[in-house]
Amino acid sequence: MPVGGRLAGKTGFSNSYASGGRSYNDINEEIYYLSIFMATLIAVLITLALCYIAYEKYHKKREYFINV
Repeated sequence: MPVGGRLAGKTGFSNSYASGGRSYNDINEEIYYLSIFMATLIAVLITLALCYIAYEKYHKKREYFINV
């Protein structure tokens, strides 16, 4: 039974992805592209929300002038 949580031949993180045929560069590249995609998606959603707020503000002001 191993002492101190160490197993023979299983040190570090290199064994988990090396056996799957993927390198750290591939994983880092995926994280890079995913973060760019998520930032773009968040920017689009914020833009849509601001456009909706501006539309509602204009719509309320227009209703005020029509009702007066």
